[in-house]
Amino acid sequence: MKKKITAISLCVALLAIAIVGASLAYFTDTDNKTNTFTVGNVDIDLIEQQRGKEGLEPFQQNKKLYPIVGSAQGEKDQYGMPKAKNYVDKVVTVRNNGFEKAYIRAYFAIPSALDDGYETFNAGQNVLHFNFGNKVENGTITSTEGKEWIWKHGDKWNYFETTMNDGIKYNVYYADYYQAVDAGATTEQFVQGVYLDKSFDRKDGKCYAFGEEITLDDGWDWNAVKCPVFAVACQAEGFDNASDAMTAAFPPKYNPWGGVATNWQ
Repeated sequence: MKKKITAISLCVALLAIAIVGASLAYFTDTDNKTNTFTVGNVDIDLIEQQRGKEGLEPFQQNKKLYPIVGSAQGEKDQYGMPKAKNYVDKVVTVRNNGFEKAYIRAYFAIPSALDDGYETFNAGQNVLHFNFGNKVENGTITSTEGKEWIWKHGDKWNYFETTMNDGIKYNVYYADYYQAVDAGATTEQFVQGVYLDKSFDRKDGKCYAFGEEITLDDGWDWNAVKCPVFAVACQAEGFDNASDAMTAAFPPKYNPWGGVATNWQ
């Protein structure tokens, strides 16, 4: 019997936050001169794009998700993107709109029910997969195959788990850009795209992948699957690396979506 495959809407929430850093002011002690100083400007845009007829174009929300046909690691097109059918472009970069260098960190959340998680992480066992970013040159995606991904996350991803205001549990992966980003510059890609595993199926009111039933959260809605993205930035002045800057600028174990976060790695 031919399996019945049902489309799933993918709603991607894009949020960005910036930290404003102030230059240190100094004051004379006896001559009453008025000193002036400027406030450091940190302003970022989180950008999401997709392939279009003339290159990259703004991402359109509410994409339909289907099990992938072919391989996301197989043949690539002129943009260096997979030719496989049902691959959903999700090209995420962050632009520094401020007037000074900034360190940038980006977060990507996947519903825990569709993700293998940290402890025994095996990307091949994810129901919903995501691809790392490629390099973009003059608006065109070029492959980084064989090269190190330049968003730094150590030997394994930086990771935590959280429940968002929709009541759904998420696995959150985050990384720092490898260097301070110049004013007016844009990072290389953080994430490139997402796709459902080819083993995914829905039948008899239940969902399956890899031959096993998927355990879903209460209130799960297949027509509103979300993969939120978030970015934060901090002034580079006074810091030697992104990790130190983020530690100083944000509370310990910072969760950009608020609420309780657990299993920090």
